[in-house]
Amino acid sequence: MSQLPAFAEPPVASSPAPTTPAKTAPQDKLPVHEKALYGLGNQSMGMVNQIIEYQVQQVLVYGLGMSPVWKGIMIMIFRIWDAFTDPIMGWISDNTRSRYGRRRPYMFFGTLAMASLLPFVWRFDESWDMLYIATWFTLAGMIMSTATTVFNIPYQTLKMEMTPDYNERTNLNMWVMVIGSLFGIFISPWVWKMTQNPFFTGQAIGEAPNTLLGIRNLSYWFAGLAILFGLIPTFVCKERYYAKAAQQKKEPLVRSLKLTFKNKPFLMMLGIILAGNLEGLVLGMGGYISLYYVFGGDKVFAATFGGITGMIGGGIGLLCAPAIGWLAMKQGKERALLVITAIHILMAFSILFLYNPAYPWLAAVPMILNGAMVGAFWVVVPAMKADIVDDDELTHGERREGSFESVFSWLLRFTGTVFAGLSGFVVVYLGFNIELGADQVEGTFTKMIWVMALIPTALGSLQFWIIMKWPLTAPRMAEIRARLEARRGAINTPTAAQA
Repeated sequence: MSQLPAFAEPPVASSPAPTTPAKTAPQDKLPVHEKALYGLGNQSMGMVNQIIEYQVQQVLVYGLGMSPVWKGIMIMIFRIWDAFTDPIMGWISDNTRSRYGRRRPYMFFGTLAMASLLPFVWRFDESWDMLYIATWFTLAGMIMSTATTVFNIPYQTLKMEMTPDYNERTNLNMWVMVIGSLFGIFISPWVWKMTQNPFFTGQAIGEAPNTLLGIRNLSYWFAGLAILFGLIPTFVCKERYYAKAAQQKKEPLVRSLKLTFKNKPFLMMLGIILAGNLEGLVLGMGGYISLYYVFGGDKVFAATFGGITGMIGGGIGLLCAPAIGWLAMKQGKERALLVITAIHILMAFSILFLYNPAYPWLAAVPMILNGAMVGAFWVVVPAMKADIVDDDELTHGERREGSFESVFSWLLRFTGTVFAGLSGFVVVYLGFNIELGADQVEGTFTKMIWVMALIPTALGSLQFWIIMKWPLTAPRMAEIRARLEARRGAINTPTAAQA
């Protein structure tokens, strides 16, 4: 379909620009059940990630004695692999034309693939040499990462095309965060504890828990739930921009990525994510500080502590999601994100005072606040991504949600994992020795705490500065939408969906 160039827009009736987001029109509102059921896909991904990446440190490092450096290298290899699979999947999804749409066929097959593969990742023999264990886990993790990409890129992309309204995008993400938080509140904080429970390990009560046995058996339970939660949004949610996108010419991969990186707001968003993920260089050492310094090496207490603080943090995050969503819809997304970032900076700085073995429960404060702020962050940022896609469509006349999501998702996962992986090197550089446990050389924990507090404080300040310059405000997005609809017509939420 031919497109009008950006400089030849049809005339749009002028009106005074609003200073705050306008109220959502009835025809732009999504059904509540669709917003809620879409959020179940986050539960599916959360279960898979919890079993694979989030338990590596607990099972391989704490349980089997693997070096933190080895653990970091394995996870970095996963993300390097994603550097190839994520952009390709985004491009494939954008250029798919089928009776079922561009996103949902891949969500269907991706759900089945990642759930089917999940139980096999931990099927190595713990008597193997550590090199063989690392090799098995790395290869299995790469295969698993490919399966999650097939589901996750189309799933996250679908969210950007469910509604054209500035506020309804925030409202959708608020529902996603609330539904997605249920797993984070009630299950995720207790996974490490569950892997030590005789019910999952199959051991006798009183026997020293084998975490590897626990994670193996738990993976079967999570695989079944991942299938259920992944397939529901696949069949329920609609691709409302498909009719428009189906008329576009298929776009070469290189050109699609090139145009994606020309979008200034998108580059700013990548800067915010990069600064946040850089914190992983030092936040990854928090587990070592809390376990071996604050709790004196008591793994049972540490697992219980993590479960309690995780539930509390998730509960506060559940309450924060509607509050931050309301703020974003009243004052604009960038202002809500400024509030989140300011609280995060204060939380990071508080680590200097709250990691104290004399008062171990004080360490719960930054952990709880971090969980709450992460939840609030992911209410606002995905809604801002959808605005970026509209801005790009205005400039180039095409919609490439998959390209934007693939680059965003890869940078998010790659830098987050690489920096978290490199934290193992940072921990060792600062003098930490896993073999010494709680009996580290004097001054080691003090250096780790200072680094863990000050670097996130500085990076949070950089994020704050970027957000202050955010260009896609509510008035600007109202203008963009008016120009797009004058060019290619409106996207009618209740009736334009593809079944």
